[in-house]
Amino acid sequence: MKINKDLAYGADALQKLDIYEPESDAIADIVLVHGGGWWQGDKRKEDELASALVAVNFRVAAINYRLANGATDENIFPTQRTDAVAAVKWLVANENFRLDKLVMWGASSGGNIALEAAQSLATPTVSWSGLNDLAVFMATHPDVVGKQLIIGADVKSKDIDQDGENQAYYKWLVDNLTANGQVPYETATIYDRLTPATKPVFIANSMTELVPVGEVATLMNRLITLGVGVETLVLPGGRHGEGYMADALPASIAFVIRVLRLGAAS
Repeated sequence: MKINKDLAYGADALQKLDIYEPESDAIADIVLVHGGGWWQGDKRKEDELASALVAVNFRVAAINYRLANGATDENIFPTQRTDAVAAVKWLVANENFRLDKLVMWGASSGGNIALEAAQSLATPTVSWSGLNDLAVFMATHPDVVGKQLIIGADVKSKDIDQDGENQAYYKWLVDNLTANGQVPYETATIYDRLTPATKPVFIANSMTELVPVGEVATLMNRLITLGVGVETLVLPGGRHGEGYMADALPASIAFVIRVLRLGAAS
């Protein structure tokens, strides 16, 4: 495996990406979007997942993006979506990534950004614990007081938010992304951007984690109503995002192979 690090796809210091190349010709391309609640996190935390995908002969790009700071109105929604789309367009133009053989993939807020970007790029999505039902969450939790949760820079993605639900942090995340509603919560919620042209989606979630499991049913039903292919994996317990990587990875890879009409991964 060869890794090319910190390739710039834009002028901002955070608009960089890493490319993981398999030893032989890749059967498809994956763009990994890190989590961190839209306001923290880094592409280097995707090394374990990227390596696992390269091991089955995918080429992987792990991207950074500008981080939201609602207190100063900087990089609020839709900045992260804009950057993810820009990164993919740069990869297509400069590194021969193939939109017809590409899947957006992310966990937690990365799952949200991946699905958002996929609407512009017309690619399938793998979303693990994506925070997607933002407007409904805010409307149904009016008495919850938002509270920031700071994660250590060296904590691995699979070890973050593994303690079950955290309504206070969820609420803080949405307010930070939207600058306390300056961007309307409905605007930052993806549902109206889903169309019959949306490409297939794989959704994973745990029963009692940070992201309410009801969000899976809501997203799934909206996709079904639009005639969009959707596969779901709901796991017991409170693991979040890459915390259930070992259980979700085989089904996610099988989804990618199926929707891109690939031969079996080596």
